[in-house]
Amino acid sequence: MDTSLSYYWETFTWLLQMGAIAALPVAIILYFTGHLQRILTAIYGTFTRDERNKFISYGVLFFFIIGIYWLLRCIKDPTFNAFIGSQYTWMAKIVSLAVIFPLVAGYSYLVDLFPRHRLFYAMSAIYGALFLGLWFLVQSPTFGIPAPEGQRWAMLGWVAYVVIESFGSLMVVLFYSFMADTTTPEAGKKGFFITATFAQIGAIFGSTVVAKASHVLGTEALYMVAGLVIAICIPAMVRFIMWFIPKDELSGYQAKGLASEKKKTGFVEGIKLMVMQPYLMGIFVVVSAFEVVATVFDLQFKVFIAEFAKGNADVYAAYTGEFGVYVNVLALLSLLLGIGNLGRRIGLTLSLALMPVLMIINIVVMEVAPSLAVVFWVMVFSKGINYALGQPSKEQLYIPTSRDAKYKSKAWVDTFGSRFSKATGSGIMGLRYGAGASMVMVTAVTFSVCIFWFLVALFLGKKHKHAVERNEVVC
Repeated sequence: MDTSLSYYWETFTWLLQMGAIAALPVAIILYFTGHLQRILTAIYGTFTRDERNKFISYGVLFFFIIGIYWLLRCIKDPTFNAFIGSQYTWMAKIVSLAVIFPLVAGYSYLVDLFPRHRLFYAMSAIYGALFLGLWFLVQSPTFGIPAPEGQRWAMLGWVAYVVIESFGSLMVVLFYSFMADTTTPEAGKKGFFITATFAQIGAIFGSTVVAKASHVLGTEALYMVAGLVIAICIPAMVRFIMWFIPKDELSGYQAKGLASEKKKTGFVEGIKLMVMQPYLMGIFVVVSAFEVVATVFDLQFKVFIAEFAKGNADVYAAYTGEFGVYVNVLALLSLLLGIGNLGRRIGLTLSLALMPVLMIINIVVMEVAPSLAVVFWVMVFSKGINYALGQPSKEQLYIPTSRDAKYKSKAWVDTFGSRFSKATGSGIMGLRYGAGASMVMVTAVTFSVCIFWFLVALFLGKKHKHAVERNEVVC
């Protein structure tokens, strides 16, 4: 990208960033003046007043969760690079897989222990304390990031990486489980895209904070910001939702055989249900397939960034922050331009099947021209469209399922599936960088994954439609 074009593009994206950040207070003003309903109807479809209030409230909650997640995501790799080195990132993804079992077991225990809204309070307290503790450690001049390179405590890099990864999995899982549990299939066609819009605004905000503040505050200070927001803002918003939203709007999908499910089943039930039910295994494939391909792209991207940053954690963080902004600006524009309407028109089945087709196109582009600029834009396009279309479509699959499937199996699917696929993608790139395998082999593997993903997406869409039309629970 030449200098003049780069200048205009940066100016354009800066304006989009500021617009996205201003969108939340503007939305509040529009809400009280009555104009928000007309705008939402034009972009997302027709809503009742209670549905509008509900999904906007959910959106604000998701804004906090995703905003903090993207802030942490943008400092995760710089922190790991400072303590360990970016060349070991592939190993970190494999290590994170090993801690999934105790993490999800603990989460499943909390699911049985607390009502669904109090789960947010418990999880916020845990992660708020963890990130405040990490801030205290990583800012130490003796063994933290400010310390000389040889004196930094390497274990902090591993711990920070795993904790951030788990937050991105479990808190997002909890939100989507709560939303699927309190949303009907018809409302979900519109509501998931509204919350996705707020999520993209939050992601842009979190990425912008890192991009602009990492040089001023330092990467380590952002852990304190994350800990405070998690401990204060998320519980406060959940409490507001439970007070403000009518109880009948929190009842969700009512199908035959669903209301009688009251017993506590333990954390094993989640993984057992996932393994035994083809529908849940299909969702596992959809989650995993995208992450396998995206991880192959991502690891190449991280190597290029590390070479560009030359060991400077703040430069690395600023670059990843800018990447996050580009990704989420694309996703936000897609949502505001009506990609949710496209999803409703073509149906859930085709929405799910479209993602592997787009990823195949990206694989071909990567094979033809592998470079920092190409990888950057392939990653932006892949992640952006997934957040705007793939994620909202996938989450609708959980609506016609049981509580155990929504909370426990979903935790296993999203956390283990994500980590397993990242470990698989890392293993593929380990063959490339460690064993000298050719990129042709890597391309062939990822292409095959996308073909299988496409077939499974067709199966899931048909199964979901069949259950909803007959008012049944899939599993």
